[in-house]
Amino acid sequence: DEGVTVKLPSGKFTTLNPKNRAMIGTLAGGGASERPFMSAGGKWRNFKAKGKKYPIVRGVAQAAYVHPHGGGRHQHVGQSSTVSRDTPPGAKVGSIAARKTGRARIKERK
Repeated sequence: DEGVTVKLPSGKFTTLNPKNRAMIGTLAGGGASERPFMSAGGKWRNFKAKGKKYPIVRGVAQAAYVHPHGGGRHQHVGQSSTVSRDTPPGAKVGSIAARKTGRARIKERK
């Protein structure tokens, strides 16, 4: 049997079985996620479509009654940001049950 000849994007020709099923072409809207957000509204719509909240406000930028990291004359967490696994909901923010925190140190060779 003669096969079906298809020209690939590279310019090469390949022969396929005529009984094969294939989709030819490129997917519509490909590369849309690579485009930059031109406005905050564009980003908001993108998050809204995915059912996510936007903007995401940092805890230290909030008031003390809203978030455990909030309040104070300048933006700082104020206490250890590491909390235990059995911390009650609402106070369970920051590094939850962290084994290690901070930057990884490079071990010196002996």
